[in-house]
Amino acid sequence: MIFTKPLSSFLGASMALALQCAPAMAASTQPSDAAAVKAVTEQFAADLAKGDLQAISRLYTYDARLLPPNADPISGRAAILAYFEKTLRPDLVGGAKFDHYETYGGENAATSLSQIRMLDTKGQVIERGKQTIVLLKQDGKWKIHRDMWSDNSPAHTIH
Repeated sequence: MIFTKPLSSFLGASMALALQCAPAMAASTQPSDAAAVKAVTEQFAADLAKGDLQAISRLYTYDARLLPPNADPISGRAAILAYFEKTLRPDLVGGAKFDHYETYGGENAATSLSQIRMLDTKGQVIERGKQTIVLLKQDGKWKIHRDMWSDNSPAHTIH
């Protein structure tokens, strides 16, 4: 007598179907205004190059949350500005370059993944990493609602 595990069979069949449908699903999740979603990140880079941290903070929703690496979340636009005033000061950071974008979403919410290079005041790369942001459309404009990033440096191990 052969016994099968119904849940395992169901999950296997479901996974096979999902994998076959994944390309179609990915294509249909591209927001209709992907360029506008990308433009928010590009505006962040432009404002950072000018040292305009106030303008950067206005790219975020009022109840936005930063999820920085190895730190507690930072909630709200005012707290985000205070965090950036400590970490993105013009005497420390000269700019950022974003590329390799992936954008997913719909009419009022989107997710953008990108590679990032942080630059010093002389334009030299001081850090490489990746960023994932969730954006919401508010008053007809895309705003960053959640922002999470990490650098590509090797993890430090404790022996």
